[in-house]
Amino acid sequence: MNKYQSNYNNELIGLISIISVLKHHKEMSLGKVLLILPFFSHGNTLNLLKSKRVKIRSLEEFIVKYPSSFSSFNDRYYSLLTTSLNSIILLKRMQLIIITKGQVSVKEDFNFEIENKSLGKRAKEIVQASQNLSEILMESTHNLYLQLRVKI
Repeated sequence: MNKYQSNYNNELIGLISIISVLKHHKEMSLGKVLLILPFFSHGNTLNLLKSKRVKIRSLEEFIVKYPSSFSSFNDRYYSLLTTSLNSIILLKRMQLIIITKGQVSVKEDFNFEIENKSLGKRAKEIVQASQNLSEILMESTHNLYLQLRVKI
């Protein structure tokens, strides 16, 4: 088992991560959805994204200000790719998302309480960070992968 894929970064965390960002973004490409869990799986990055004191206007600014948060992004991406895909499959089977022509969106009759306290502290932190990450993910998919140096 690799260092990012563990019980700490499991499909439920992936599901909560994806759905919390999609609630802000409404619709995004599958490529962008696959970037969500690698952001939230890194403790320092999650802390920065959930902080009310840190204002992040773009991915480029985020990388320049906090380069240590991105030094292992490519490794996190590939280590969590299976978990991200499994989370997407679960969301689809739970009928919480729609996937059409490579675009992922939340179903209108969405009925999953992501802010439920019983999901735990980590889920709460992810929900708090989701607004900032959704704003970062507004850039084009191609540009995001290029800046994050994900090797395809």
